[in-house]
Amino acid sequence: MALQLTPTGDGTFTLHSDEYGQAMHTLSGAYEEALLKHVLPSRVLDRTESVLRVLDIGFGIGYNILALLDKFLREPGGRRVEIMSLEKDPPTMELLDDIHFSGRTGVLYESIKALPGKGKIAGDGYLLRIMIGDARRSVRALGHSTFHAIFHDPYSPPKNPELWTVEFFRELYRVAADGCVLTTYSSVPGVRRAFLEAGFTVGRGPAVGPKREGTVASKGPLKMSLDEGEIGALARGRKSIPYRDPDLSSTKEEIIARREREKGRSD
Repeated sequence: MALQLTPTGDGTFTLHSDEYGQAMHTLSGAYEEALLKHVLPSRVLDRTESVLRVLDIGFGIGYNILALLDKFLREPGGRRVEIMSLEKDPPTMELLDDIHFSGRTGVLYESIKALPGKGKIAGDGYLLRIMIGDARRSVRALGHSTFHAIFHDPYSPPKNPELWTVEFFRELYRVAADGCVLTTYSSVPGVRRAFLEAGFTVGRGPAVGPKREGTVASKGPLKMSLDEGEIGALARGRKSIPYRDPDLSSTKEEIIARREREKGRSD
């Protein structure tokens, strides 16, 4: 997969994928997006468990992991964080070697950049792992009710519908611990309805830069969940018909065609 290094508005870089025709992050600020779209709204650092477990879907260039670890390690409080990242096509070290941060953040990022090649990295207060391959297969190898937060950060639904289906979200619900909060940048009706059908409670996530609000989905109550009217509109709306992948093995084209047929029947 061809990837090109692209600068963003906060001085950090992202990668543009020729295969998917889009960048991995908002061009207003890649690192800012990781912190404001995922780490903070997940509220995982507010939890009281001695070991915090996070599932990161889409390692990309490691910014979600970096933003979480950088904030966590400033006040670990005797706790430990374990992160499992799922990635289909990790970038090469040659690309990552062109990305640098200063100070302690830079030292931490140099370690994170080595994760795709090593598979596992342990440090003082943290453990990082990565599973390379189709996330639909990888997630089925994970245990039940394990993760306290999930950062859902693949390419967009039209470009990468395989990871936005009701069935994939059901797998995420299965591996989520009680009270787990999933964060994602997408707020389109079909994504929110898919989360609802998978069992999640759904609410609004923050907007970052030019991107509209994201979505948070919880295995349990949310303080700012969608109201009954909004949920009813999602249940009825043609645009909110979700992607489906019954056996978690369909191609992108098959998933899109299946949704179009369902939309046609709704007419």
